[in-house]
Amino acid sequence: MKYNPRNLIMGISVAFILFYILAFILDSFYPSYLGVRSLSNLLVFKKTLSAIPSPPTLNNGWWNYFGTTYNGIALLPALLGSLKFDFAVMFASLGISALAGSAIGFLANYAGGAIRKFIFYVVRVMTTAPYLLVMLLILYVARPDETGIIIAISVGWFPFYIIRYVESLEFKNSRKQTDNWWKLLKFLPYILTDMGAISGVVVIITYFGFYFKNPFVVDIGNIMYLGGNVSTFLAFGAWWIAVFPLLFITVFIGFTALLSYEIRGVVSGAEE
Repeated sequence: MKYNPRNLIMGISVAFILFYILAFILDSFYPSYLGVRSLSNLLVFKKTLSAIPSPPTLNNGWWNYFGTTYNGIALLPALLGSLKFDFAVMFASLGISALAGSAIGFLANYAGGAIRKFIFYVVRVMTTAPYLLVMLLILYVARPDETGIIIAISVGWFPFYIIRYVESLEFKNSRKQTDNWWKLLKFLPYILTDMGAISGVVVIITYFGFYFKNPFVVDIGNIMYLGGNVSTFLAFGAWWIAVFPLLFITVFIGFTALLSYEIRGVVSGAEE
């Protein structure tokens, strides 16, 4: 039997993505696995009164594997707990964007003519603009909380789904390509890529302080900024406070992008 490295890569990617999603589900319904009653704020992970952050250690329990921050907050459980906020915003934004974009794409395709051209003209203008800047401008006037972030990301993201939906209707009229499951497989790489990308946007938004309601909200961006920032952590030798949060979100983004790329390869190979 010929070995196919693509299967291994896809299997590893799926395993990591499912691990993050499982942690998100546990955060939402069973936070006690982290040793806390709720994920109300980052202070529930405060394990020491020391003002000096503790480096990573394999002793004294798994809580200390990633060390602590300047506030004595244990990094590893805090990062796992952060998925409740970050993924809730990500999934909500992704769902709204996909539904709104597909609905408008359906309308554009159904109406045709001048309406279709007008919708596509507006979409092209919106997608050529720096969408992150658009999100920040919307967030500036929206509510500075979880709802405001969801609104901002959804508005910035849904135009891409209009384009993707219309493109999905322009496949050649072969039996395989018009099958609903085949169209879903063609659409899946976009969903996976957006899962990672939107998660990164949420971290950027909260890291730069656009979430004003609660500075101790359990979120990767707040963890990265609490007590300093990446440059100050590195300058004072507390490298783990900068490195582990970045790795934590980068691993998820990387594996969603990798799985998306491999699925595109499978689909392209099957169409040839």
